[in-house]
Amino acid sequence: MTNKNVQQLISRFLDTNGDGTGTKNARGNYASAATPLYFKATTTVNLHRMIIHIGDTTGMQAQKYGNIAELTNGYTVKVIDNDNVTELMDLCNSVPIKSNGGIGRYCYDVELRTWGAGNEFVQARWTFAKAGQPLRLKQGQRLSITLNDDLTGLLEHYFMVQGYIE
Repeated sequence: MTNKNVQQLISRFLDTNGDGTGTKNARGNYASAATPLYFKATTTVNLHRMIIHIGDTTGMQAQKYGNIAELTNGYTVKVIDNDNVTELMDLCNSVPIKSNGGIGRYCYDVELRTWGAGNEFVQARWTFAKAGQPLRLKQGQRLSITLNDDLTGLLEHYFMVQGYIE
């Protein structure tokens, strides 16, 4: 028996163009010019989770972001309407993420991974579906994170969304 209702999966990094073609590794200096990373829906989608991945040198602590100082401005995760202006939802309730520990306010699964000598990684799973349903975006809407801090000290900084096309 085959399932004729198989949905097309989404597994894509947020990027500066919103379509998978822009910068994905968000480790630039955004202090003087706020820069959004986003996923823009080209059709109706259901996003079940977002994976946050921060790679840096050893010494990460809860009050730092990666292994750099706590962020001055931090970032929030928002749903923006297809006019690219109207905020439909602020998933952080106006409390920005500024530190490794601050990620845990929104993601139950946050871990510091240190596989012996070498770099360390903060990895978090923000499961939208655990709030009762997946995050549903209609065509043209975007899931957006606006960075406004100097993140050049990080080695890696990625946000990946996963879900399916409706």
